[in-house]
Amino acid sequence: MFTEKQWIFRYTSNRLVTVKAKSADVRKVAVLDVRINLMFAVEVPQEINVDRLKIDKDYMLGLKVFTSRDVEGVEGEFVAFFKAGDIDQDIEDFIRAYWVYPAKIRFELFEVEET
Repeated sequence: MFTEKQWIFRYTSNRLVTVKAKSADVRKVAVLDVRINLMFAVEVPQEINVDRLKIDKDYMLGLKVFTSRDVEGVEGEFVAFFKAGDIDQDIEDFIRAYWVYPAKIRFELFEVEET
């Protein structure tokens, strides 16, 4: 899916989301964050069955958050947001930033809990 050299691991977080779409072929699901009402894409690793996730169902997802090491095209005032691993950012900030720079932020599923 990606190489570690291209991405900076930021942290893990749990989010309550509603699955809105899924693709087993590309191993991604589109989810709507219940709290802030924004959609974003989540990558699903091979060890998790994509078919287990049902459309329009709520789940508590364990997510790994990554930012791109490549900040080309990112406005100067936001470069530190992507590069600094020690900045205390909430996952909501990353979900919002995903809408501006979708190629620079990744969310990877590591745990699924049905609600």
